[in-house]
Amino acid sequence: MIDLLIPVPIPTSKGFVAFADETWSIDPKEVQIFFQAEAVYWTANRTLEQWRRLLACSRLLTARLQPEEGKGGRLVGTTRVWSDHAYEAKLYDVVTAADMMGLGIASGLVKWSLRHPWVGEVQRFVLETRDAVNLYPRFGFQRSEELETVHMRVSLAELRQRGLRT
Repeated sequence: MIDLLIPVPIPTSKGFVAFADETWSIDPKEVQIFFQAEAVYWTANRTLEQWRRLLACSRLLTARLQPEEGKGGRLVGTTRVWSDHAYEAKLYDVVTAADMMGLGIASGLVKWSLRHPWVGEVQRFVLETRDAVNLYPRFGFQRSEELETVHMRVSLAELRQRGLRT
């Protein structure tokens, strides 16, 4: 059965970019190498084991530049989506290869994430960004200040200092 929610391939001067849900088939090392090659600062220190755990609890949607044979191909875009399947889903790691930006790859991945059946019947989607703030409003995302919410974090080091983690 063909998933009609998967974005249609995008024609580019380098060939077609095709989309896939590679959650269970991608080698976490390939993901790590892609993020390192694209100098994605927020993932700079992620270990291979962390990538394995991230993929185990979320879905990885990818975009690949297709070779003439039609399978495989260079990884040129990703996003990860996490969901509690009832209330909230979150988009993570929306990344497009620098030489492929502006072709609609990130938009295709975000749209697909927002309608992916694995997410379930959630009440809202959330994300964090400081780089692509102009991308997300076209999908309905608003800055959290406008929604009167407060984003808070605590580090593992702080929890350890307070005796809450070992």
